[in-house]
Amino acid sequence: MARKSKKAAPWILLVCTGAGNVIQGGADIWVNNFLKEVWPKLPNKVRFRLLIDSKRPTNFNPNSLPVGLRYHFHYDDPEITKQWGDESHWVHFLHPHYHMREHIWRFEDRFGICFVHAYPKDMKDVIKQLPELDRLQFNTKVDEKFYGEFLLTCRRRVWIGLNKSQLIDDFPNYTYYLPNYYEFKGPSSLTTHVENGIVGFAARAETRKCLHWLHGIDKSYALTSQWDIKNLRDTTQFTLPDTDVFQWDPNIKQAFFGKNWGIFHGAYFREPFGYSIFEAVDYGKLPIINTDWAINLDYKYRAGTKNEFDNCIKQILKDSHGEREIERNKLIEYMKQFDNKEEWADQIRSQLLSFW
Repeated sequence: MARKSKKAAPWILLVCTGAGNVIQGGADIWVNNFLKEVWPKLPNKVRFRLLIDSKRPTNFNPNSLPVGLRYHFHYDDPEITKQWGDESHWVHFLHPHYHMREHIWRFEDRFGICFVHAYPKDMKDVIKQLPELDRLQFNTKVDEKFYGEFLLTCRRRVWIGLNKSQLIDDFPNYTYYLPNYYEFKGPSSLTTHVENGIVGFAARAETRKCLHWLHGIDKSYALTSQWDIKNLRDTTQFTLPDTDVFQWDPNIKQAFFGKNWGIFHGAYFREPFGYSIFEAVDYGKLPIINTDWAINLDYKYRAGTKNEFDNCIKQILKDSHGEREIERNKLIEYMKQFDNKEEWADQIRSQLLSFW
């Protein structure tokens, strides 16, 4: 009797907006961590393909992605995107765009998991908290109505933030909470540069990050997009005259955090996880965080308005080094619950394998 041939494992398409050495934000870091910690231990990992739904960056390094990973930038050849989608049994979103992508939407009957890094309703609601601004600035097109319809089409949603999101209330069924992780290298001791009052900022300059709160501070540094700074200066009264701006580049991040400053501006509204806040602590900085971030943590240096932000800086400079260390140690102990790489990777794999 002839032996029955073994059925081949299905093709799975993973979609993201960026991966590899060109990092634009926390979602790209999450995707890289997924490719490093989750993908290698997936059974039949060769049946997973990665669609990077963007243009290939000019400085992209192929060696920055794992050996053996099949990947494709959509704009290199849209026909390959179509072929991969047609051949796939499931389409999972490691990080999707926040607006309609026709070449992806045509596979809506195969949408499985969407890992949600930021929820547009949260992102847009922040304008109510900032009466001093009359416009929202994002680093991409954000279509709240479409994104809601997109999430309804997905079989499952996974929220990666540590904070509560309106997402959970809007999609109470088949929505799971698996927060990101951060692997500490230190953390380093609290720097004595806090004493000079210089404030550092290292994030995208979208409205909810409140970059404009640096206006009026005696001295500050910002590692972000020069174009976003120009947009802020051209369209608002916040010109940041005393802010030295460094164009975002992951290759200079360590040098930036090693400069002579100690207070970190991490008072972002509706921050899902706060990777940059974790990094600032790891580098020995003292963060000011928002009143809506890590709300169960008893932490002294919080701000929800520009006035509170300014007063926080004054309070930090008034406090002794020992008092600052006590507050920062509270933050470190809170953050260490997310230093759980193996557990995180296992949980993500379990989500994917449940569709296998």
